[in-house]
Amino acid sequence: MGEMSKTNMDRHRSYRIGLDIGIASVGWAVLENNSQDEPIRILDLGVRIFEAAEVPKTGAALAAERRDARTARRRIRRRRHRLERIKWLFEREGLIQIDSFMERYHSPNLPDVYELRYEGLERKLSKEEFAQVLLHIAKHRGFRSTRKAELKEGDNGKVLKATEENRKRMEEHGYRTVGEMIYKDAYFHTECAWADNGYLLTPRNKADDYSHTMLRALLEEEVHILFDSQRKFGNEKATEKLEQEYLEIMLSQRSFDMGPGQQADGTPSPYAMEGFGNKVGYCTLERESGERRAAKATYTAELFVALQKITHMKLVHMDGTSRFFTEEERNILLEMLSSKKEIKYVAVRKKLNLPLEEKFNTLNYNMKRKGKDNEEEGMDEAAIIAATEKATFISMSNCYEYRKRIGEYLETLPEEEQQDLLDEIGTILTCYKNDDSRMNRLTEAGLSKELADSLLELTPAKFQHLSIKAMKKIMPYMKEGMVYDKACEAAGYDFKNDNHGKKMKLLKGENITEIINEITNPVVKRSVSQTVKVINAIILKYGSPQAVSIELAREMSKNFEERKKAEKQIEENRKKNEMAKKEIQELGKLSPNGQDILKYRLWHDQQGICLYTGKKIPLEELFQPGYDIDHILPYSITFDDSYRNKVLVTSQANREKGNRTPYEYFGQDEVHWSAYEARVNHFIKDYKKRRNLLKQGFTKEDRREFKERNLNDTKYITRVIYNMIRQNLEMEPLNREDRKKQVFAVNGSITAYLRKRWGLMQKDRSTDTHHAMDAVVVACCTDGMIQKISRSTQYREVLYKGQSHPDYEIVDVETGEIISLEDLSREEWDERYGAQVPPPWEHFKEELEVRMGSDPKNDLDAHPDMYQLFRYPEDVYNNIRPIFVSRMPNHKVTGAAHADTIRSPRHYKDGGEIFADGGYVLSRTNIEDLKLDKDGEIKDYYNKDSDRLLYEALRARLAEYDGDGKKAFAEEFYKPKADGTQGPIVKKVKTYKKMSLGVEINKDEAGVGRGIAENANGGMIRVDIFRENGKYYFVPIYIADALKKRLPNKAAMQNKPYSEWKEMKDENFLFSLYSRDLIGFKNPKGKKVKCKDGKEIVLTKEIGNYSKYIRYVEMIEIIPYQEIIGNYSYRSGSTWYKIIIPYQEIIGNYSHWHIPRLHHTIIPYQEIIGNYSNAGAIEYWPSIIPYQEIIGNYSGSE
Repeated sequence: MGEMSKTNMDRHRSYRIGLDIGIASVGWAVLENNSQDEPIRILDLGVRIFEAAEVPKTGAALAAERRDARTARRRIRRRRHRLERIKWLFEREGLIQIDSFMERYHSPNLPDVYELRYEGLERKLSKEEFAQVLLHIAKHRGFRSTRKAELKEGDNGKVLKATEENRKRMEEHGYRTVGEMIYKDAYFHTECAWADNGYLLTPRNKADDYSHTMLRALLEEEVHILFDSQRKFGNEKATEKLEQEYLEIMLSQRSFDMGPGQQADGTPSPYAMEGFGNKVGYCTLERESGERRAAKATYTAELFVALQKITHMKLVHMDGTSRFFTEEERNILLEMLSSKKEIKYVAVRKKLNLPLEEKFNTLNYNMKRKGKDNEEEGMDEAAIIAATEKATFISMSNCYEYRKRIGEYLETLPEEEQQDLLDEIGTILTCYKNDDSRMNRLTEAGLSKELADSLLELTPAKFQHLSIKAMKKIMPYMKEGMVYDKACEAAGYDFKNDNHGKKMKLLKGENITEIINEITNPVVKRSVSQTVKVINAIILKYGSPQAVSIELAREMSKNFEERKKAEKQIEENRKKNEMAKKEIQELGKLSPNGQDILKYRLWHDQQGICLYTGKKIPLEELFQPGYDIDHILPYSITFDDSYRNKVLVTSQANREKGNRTPYEYFGQDEVHWSAYEARVNHFIKDYKKRRNLLKQGFTKEDRREFKERNLNDTKYITRVIYNMIRQNLEMEPLNREDRKKQVFAVNGSITAYLRKRWGLMQKDRSTDTHHAMDAVVVACCTDGMIQKISRSTQYREVLYKGQSHPDYEIVDVETGEIISLEDLSREEWDERYGAQVPPPWEHFKEELEVRMGSDPKNDLDAHPDMYQLFRYPEDVYNNIRPIFVSRMPNHKVTGAAHADTIRSPRHYKDGGEIFADGGYVLSRTNIEDLKLDKDGEIKDYYNKDSDRLLYEALRARLAEYDGDGKKAFAEEFYKPKADGTQGPIVKKVKTYKKMSLGVEINKDEAGVGRGIAENANGGMIRVDIFRENGKYYFVPIYIADALKKRLPNKAAMQNKPYSEWKEMKDENFLFSLYSRDLIGFKNPKGKKVKCKDGKEIVLTKEIGNYSKYIRYVEMIEIIPYQEIIGNYSYRSGSTWYKIIIPYQEIIGNYSHWHIPRLHHTIIPYQEIIGNYSNAGAIEYWPSIIPYQEIIGNYSGSE
């Protein structure tokens, strides 16, 4: 294995971290800092990969399936318990003896229960018959909603419609009970030729069909009528006491707000609760005082949000100047809001009498709309403004609904008490879901039952990040016109919310856990959790960083539907670019690049006109010298590289404009400006682009806002991660006293600009390593780098101006000196300021390309000149390794314990007369799914001789349609009788299947399963590794096994039934492998492997792999994802390997070991953080070191 790699640097080096965070990956980079706190080299880089926490096809939460299954289990358990309680009640009251009753209940000759429910109205029922009827009603007790609100939601609307139709049917036909209606009414009958009376009763609903649903109230009424009738007929068991106790059990239903109740062992569930109030997170500003976050539906929260929008809104004039609402305008808007559900922008414009030249800065006044043929077409500006401003500006919709229902009562209260009551109503309706709970709380708040009942149909949700207490303290200052951060400061709050307590070396502890748990989006929550692990792993290796820069993918702030929409838009843009590329090629430019496509798009948008000069740009000359793409507002000032800040102009005009805005360029010339303004208004339909082009005032505040917006990411989730790191992570101080900021949230637009300007390699999205390159760029976005970019871009923009006007001068942003092109030669100018954005350090691009390679150390060894170029210190050089893509392991025991289909275990342990041995299970298969085997027999058909007539008829029908069951049985198939007549319809037949390892279901008192099911797909949670007589054996452990008192110990044997698998001894156990655990194999003789590109190479050094489940003995199947040299797929005998190492992974770092030949080290899996000592030594065995996930150190054997 060679010399042991150095896990830590020989000496401490100041460094910064760059993180590129997405929904399924975290790219990370560690860059060394110099004495000026600027990066000078790459120390390390890598990628963490994990599955997005959602169902890939639908975006549904991964927990949804488990939650639905858990709900079904609880419903079944509660129904079973309800029926058991009723049977105990019947036995206690002398109605039945349970054992004999259940024997009768399951007999094939049991009377039809709906006939008995009808006859119970006409005659005296026997005790068993009466018990059968009551038990059936309790089992199918009808629909009752616990919430008025849910009657309008989803399928409940269909249910409500069906119950109402059935109620009307009973009333119109005069049926006394539900049972009588189902027994008599043709609506519940299905024609059947072989039935004695020509039809079958079909009272049950089918999938997605709720037409046979009954209201529980009707069934409750039926119970009362049955008891009354039986008492009239002299049934002495139909007592009022039994009726009352029966109904109490039958109608019992646990409140949703109370949680799941007791667990299977009788102890209270940890999730039992009283509403959701105690599950709400704490206020970010009042955490120490224990204040909970406020419901969004409260009066205070809705007013607070409205005030935020009012105080932050800017009215932007077409000349680029902007203003906030005046105090008078703010008061008018608040007065409007007090009596309306919502206020639209159009109403604001009308009420405040705003001119059309002033527009709201939060709206996009796109002057193009999709026409009939999905083509963009222009619209009149006034019409566009009217259409755009139909959107809602501010709203207090929940409080409006409260007032609509209880307004008269509210008016009797003082204003402050009104607000408090509205806050309490919003909290109750959000935290409680059951009507009973809501009604109790609302009446406790002082409302009458009638008023409380009127509020029950409302279903508000979600919470603010602040408490009512904090918002009430801040709002008075917001009413004065202060924006949120200033209002917080005025109210005495620390807006930045710095943690004044002790910061931590690592991101861990209750505070970090609480921050992560408060993230409600599971996709984002997993991403943040993995980011924390990456940061901690880096710190454990390199110590505390000086700075951390983060960039979040745009998709992190979007839900599944929004991401799909964005992907669709990207695909549409790609197609447009491809079309543009073809059109450019037709013009004679055979290899158009991205800049050519951009030129072509701008040419179309501007209808072939240079906006600065008004000159026509001939399409045939577009790609010749003389035409440039210009930043409308200088990039050096705004850092805006978006399409909306670009325009196609002549090179001459571009040179003349230089480093100025269009207004600064020729705004002083009214004639030229008026002509320019007319061109812009005529040709440019995008409102924001027009605003850039016509911007007149460009104040320092405007420049600061532009720069902040384009350099910093202000998304909510970015702020969560940013503040978590800034407030909790202890960092090494910066060297420069003038620099205080150590955490940076970088906007993706600036990193995209730098990748392009630095000429970095194109992303190879077939691998995951490109995330590491992105992280390096993110880490380079320092304050010093921003200054370099600004200065470089500024000088490059004025260069054209300088050529035309030698007397043009500009002030150096750093030194304050006046610079003139006459002072420098062109060569000196380019050398000093450059046409390209300067790199972070010398030879940055070359170093990054080497470090992104498959074997950077070998590349450096093979090219000594390159090694000298980078000047790596020895300790840094020794630590260089290939980029390793680490993957999140999965050690959770969650999911279904078995497949849904329950099969008959009749021949599982004994083949009987049908099969030669056991291991066979039976199930009922749809005849449409039957197939013929190569001999023309029905495949896997069970016991064909039991009904040879049916089998031959099925086989003949299949043969007629060439074995296609879908076509063969498209029409109903009737069972043939010996006399030639038709029997009942055949839908399913018994088939068999070989099952080597099943899960026994519904065990009897003797512990024997009444059914058997396959292990669920993906249900193997791990493989336990054993070694005996020099060979490795693998025992699969499934989710169902985790529920047993003793784990299985039989090793998988290829092509053998479970009964013949080899039994393992506990003393031969080595370790366990879970999905995506990292393991390694070493073979001193070398191992031939096939790479992703098809080449075969011989590896003599260790090979790291992510484990897949190993399913057979003596042969190991390894399918690595991505490792040192591409992707491997090979199968090899375990006895050839001298070492198997489940690696210690420090986000892709290996700990290499010097292991004595005659000793075997076993280190059991342990997660997160800690030091490990050896568990013992066993002679003559090779070294096996299980994988330690994420963080920690091992103490290796010597």
